[in-house]
Amino acid sequence: MTTTTRGSTAAWGFGSIMRNYGIAVFLVLMIIVFSALMPGTFASAGNFRQILADQAVPGILALAVVLPLAAGEFDLSVGANLGITTILGITLASTGAPLIVVIAATILAGALIGAINAFMVIVVGVNAFVATLAMATILAGFNLLLTGSTLIIHNSEAFSAMTNTRIGGIQLVIAYFAVIAVVLWFVLERTPFGRYLRATGMGRDAATLSGVRTKRYLASAFIGAGLLAGIAGTLQASRASNATPDLGPEFLLPAYAAAFLGATAIRAGYFNVWGTVIGVYLLAVGANGLIILGAKTWVTHVFNGVALLIAVSAATLVTRRRKEAVAKTPPTPSGGDEPAAPATADAQTRVTD
Repeated sequence: MTTTTRGSTAAWGFGSIMRNYGIAVFLVLMIIVFSALMPGTFASAGNFRQILADQAVPGILALAVVLPLAAGEFDLSVGANLGITTILGITLASTGAPLIVVIAATILAGALIGAINAFMVIVVGVNAFVATLAMATILAGFNLLLTGSTLIIHNSEAFSAMTNTRIGGIQLVIAYFAVIAVVLWFVLERTPFGRYLRATGMGRDAATLSGVRTKRYLASAFIGAGLLAGIAGTLQASRASNATPDLGPEFLLPAYAAAFLGATAIRAGYFNVWGTVIGVYLLAVGANGLIILGAKTWVTHVFNGVALLIAVSAATLVTRRRKEAVAKTPPTPSGGDEPAAPATADAQTRVTD
């Protein structure tokens, strides 16, 4: 009983809380500090609602990158994917196309881009970094083609209402983000798919020898990332009602910063949904508070870049500590009642080592 009590106390000690919930604690501290400095502006309900709504689309894109990261790969095309699906959605909506056609076309376009990435990486054998970077460059060219290198807009009230409608003062786009987060959390944490996807990210060869169809799970990761990027683009088109020819790349770095920040919290050492969501709003609150304080807009880019460096460094340290702890753990005696642990592991074992 004493051992159990001590173990429970240690699990909820200050050090453990900071290791597992450090960025959540930091987010709360930032909110408190900015609220104290700017009680009439930052701490207003309207500002908080705006932050929640503004980060819904970037949040979905951050969740999109979690899938290939969990499989041990990068997808650098998700930002460009968002850009071209946004432009496609606005182009179709401006022609008066039915809402269902606009939504279906943009989401399917995003998934198709993910499928092409999967084909190039898995079938052709191109390095994922190179393949997805090339895809991003190709999509940037198509953006210029579709927009004619000018700002494009749509005037479809039905399309705009899909995200900008308010219920209880909360924009619908927040609800879409919440639903996607819950679904993705369930898939990654409560289904065999999530376990096998993480096993693929840990060691593809070992997982293959264990009977995991790694190519199938890797393909699913790229297609899923493309699908979510397409959804993000659809919502961005609905909410913004306009797009510039260079839309997309600016969403990429914050998405990866949030994902790596998320890998240091909730399930430290694993790319996970709720840690990523906290990472999204940590970046948003920091940027919002600095801008309201009077910082120049370039500060936001510096803040996001520094956050990405810190996040990757922290994720690497967490992974290293986890490996050291596993190496020091004595093996379970053979013949014991406890079954072997399933092949589930974090993607950054491949990504950051």
